[in-house]
Amino acid sequence: MTQKREITIRVSEQEFAMLETHCQAVGRTKTDILREFIRTLGKFASSNHTHSLNKSTNL
Repeated sequence: MTQKREITIRVSEQEFAMLETHCQAVGRTKTDILREFIRTLGKFASSNHTHSLNKSTNL
């Protein structure tokens, strides 16, 4: 099993309320929502890298 790491973040009251409201609406935990968001960053980075490579080959 992969070793888990812990992250502590500071957010404003408004940001915390937004996250908590979303979690209650979808019936998921804050940890679950934040993990899902982090995973989307990997997909975003991969697509940006591919896009950058395509741009550089069109010189």
